[in-house]
Amino acid sequence: MTEPKTPTMFDTLSQIDLTKFHKKKGSITYLPWSVAWAETKKRFPTAHCEIVKTPDGCIYHTDGKTCWVETSITIDGETQNETLAVMDNRNASIAADAVTSTAVGKAIKRCMVKNLALFGLDLNLWNGEELSDAAKEKKDADEKKNAAELADLKKEIIRVCTEMKESGADINVIYKIIEEISGTKNPNSIKDVTVAKEVLDAVTNIH
Repeated sequence: MTEPKTPTMFDTLSQIDLTKFHKKKGSITYLPWSVAWAETKKRFPTAHCEIVKTPDGCIYHTDGKTCWVETSITIDGETQNETLAVMDNRNASIAADAVTSTAVGKAIKRCMVKNLALFGLDLNLWNGEELSDAAKEKKDADEKKNAAELADLKKEIIRVCTEMKESGADINVIYKIIEEISGTKNPNSIKDVTVAKEVLDAVTNIH
C-alpha cells in the first residue's frame, strides 16, 4: 500500500486561501503583512525574517537614482531572498533624493509578503509583478487613451441615434441593431472600442 505523500512546505502555504484578507488601494490589491506573517508562523513557528542591509548598515539600497529593499526569510532550513523597489501609492519607484523612512518601512513589509510568495503563500497575488515601471506607465497610458476614445464613440453613437429619431426613424429598429452587435441596447453600456466602432458604422449606414 502506497503511503500518502507528505505535503511540502510549498504545498502547505500555496493551498491557503487568503482572498478574504486582500485589500485594495487604488488599482493595487495587496495582502497585509501581518496576515501573511501570522498565517506562516501558525504553520511554521520557527520561520524567521531578516532585513538585508548594506555594508554600512543602511536598511535600503540605492543606485543613486532609485532605492530598493531586500528581505531574507528562512523556513525549516530553507532560505529565500527577495527585493522590492521603494514605491509611492501609485506603485511607481520613488527617486532616491525623495525617499522617506515611511516609504522604506512600507516597502520592507511588502517585500516580506513578496518574499513569502516564493515559499508559495498567496503567490497568485504577484502575477504581473514582473512588469517594469515603463511597461506599467505605457499600460496606464493605453488604458486612458482607450477610455477617452470609447467615450467619444459613445457620444457619437448617441448623437447619430438622436438625429435619426428626430428625422422619423424607428428607434426600436436602431436599438435592435445596437443590441445585435454589442449585446446591449444602451450605447453607454458598451465597453469595447472595436464594438463601439462597429455599432457607429452600423447606425450611420441605416437607410
